[in-house]
Amino acid sequence: MELPQWFDYQLRSTLDGFIWAVQQVPKERLYTLPPTSLGEWSAAQHVFHMLEHEEKFALPTMSQWLGVPAVIPEESENRIDQNPPPIIKEMIAQFERVREAQISMLPKFEPLAWDTVKRTTFWGDVSLYWLVCKTYQHTLEHTHNILGLTLFWDRTTKHGH
Repeated sequence: MELPQWFDYQLRSTLDGFIWAVQQVPKERLYTLPPTSLGEWSAAQHVFHMLEHEEKFALPTMSQWLGVPAVIPEESENRIDQNPPPIIKEMIAQFERVREAQISMLPKFEPLAWDTVKRTTFWGDVSLYWLVCKTYQHTLEHTHNILGLTLFWDRTTKHGH
């Protein structure tokens, strides 16, 4: 299987997995900070972070391999404490649109682009292959963290950890 097809499948399936994991968190806990052993972020903070990361960093960086000039945004704090806070459903819908834009780029890359290193990325000198792998890994990481909130919250609070 060629890289564009493989990453198409993986980016779609990890998007679906991430959204499914968020849907498993009880609604009353979406904006609640977890017990310390489960991390520092609520599920809503994970969603906000994933949206911001892919919208401001991953998507614009992928565009460089299609000739779009480099823009390196500054990393912002994971601010979910707006009043009123962003709505999870809206953030997920926007995350889906951004991810779909990334997926739609995959067949447009020339085969040699996958190994071409760009020096003007947020992460330093990286190849397109590295960037798309990082996007895949990052989604898995946050899916893992959100599932931890779902699976272990009650166990952690019952045992005082």
